Amino acid sequence: MQQALDSNTLDRLIALGRQQGQLTTLDLETNLPIHSMSAEDIALIVVHLEEAGIPVELEDSLMVPQPKPPAAPTRSAEIISFPDRAAASRMRKQTAPLQNAASVQAQSAFVQQEKRAAHWAVALGGLLVLALMAGALVLFGV
Repeated sequence: MQQALDSNTLDRLIALGRQQGQLTTLDLETNLPIHSMSAEDIALIVVHLEEAGIPVELEDSLMVPQPKPPAAPTRSAEIISFPDRAAASRMRKQTAPLQNAASVQAQSAFVQQEKRAAHWAVALGGLLVLALMAGALVLFGV
């Protein structure tokens, strides 16, 4: 699926969908190799497009899983090398190509609101403990 869809292709499909108001099976066939893709890959692309606000009209035949040829025998164990620190830092710096700025800002505003609420809860809890201690001092006359 990674080879079939890159961010440029997705951006091109979103722009086309916004221009036309929707995308059809023909539009997907023109821009993607959908006949060589699995039904799950096509469904994933449709989900990304609909999340971007683009309605997609598909033929039902595309959503039926295609029979896959028998898989070649796989090895029982494979050693996967651990990425070096430079590669790991590059991967952390990359942003998701399908994430839009509005959802990131909405998540950021929600996190800020949650932090503010937590700070107030801690401050009020501290004041309550202080009041209880002052009451205990007055009650026991210490």
